Amino acid sequence: MGAHISLWLAFGAGLLSFISPCTLPLFPSYIGYISGVSLTGGNNVHQQGARRRAFVHALWFCVGLSFLFVTLGFGATALGTVLREYRGEVRLVGGALVIVLGLFMAGVLKSGWLMQERRMHLPAVKPLGYLGSVLVGVAFGAGWTPCIGPILAAVLTMVIAHPDVGKWYMIAYAIGFSIPFLVLAVTLSSLRPVLKYTEVIAKVGGWLLVLMGVLLFTNKMAVITIWIQQVTGFSGF
Repeated sequence: MGAHISLWLAFGAGLLSFISPCTLPLFPSYIGYISGVSLTGGNNVHQQGARRRAFVHALWFCVGLSFLFVTLGFGATALGTVLREYRGEVRLVGGALVIVLGLFMAGVLKSGWLMQERRMHLPAVKPLGYLGSVLVGVAFGAGWTPCIGPILAAVLTMVIAHPDVGKWYMIAYAIGFSIPFLVLAVTLSSLRPVLKYTEVIAKVGGWLLVLMGVLLFTNKMAVITIWIQQVTGFSGF
């Protein structure tokens, strides 16, 4: 049951990363770049072929993005395996780190270095068709990882603390990040109604990270898992 709840937490972390204030405004332009379809209006918005093209390119973009995240997860899993005999210490340090990162995300603590992005300059014309979309996905993940750093670091901390199932945490995180991107591509919708709420959502997400860090630090994750099971009746799939 605990593993199932942690997977949902990782999935939710992926959703939070997608709506990060420094990444969400870019996604329409990235979809336009990889697919050649504009999300700003025009006749192509109403064409089924345009939607299909945008979705397929977005899917390959997510493959590249997920490859990078899962690779990071394998590295964290290897580290967690090496530190297995120090699991208690890893849990304490990891919990404290997640609390600090949550406070950064909530805006209580400030760090220009932690929240800055490292943008990669993409060529004016995307090459290589679908392979190009994969490469843009990898480039996006590498270039914007510092921006989503607090959330991603929290998930990687979970991976290190639980190396036996760590790879599934990263897969869940990648899926959580990818699903809204694919929905955006297939609907070709405007993000303007959402943008004004991103900072509020980020603050709420930050405090959720703080809560998760406290539970990890105090080794109470199992307690909250039992409580969720009692309230919802959910016992896993």
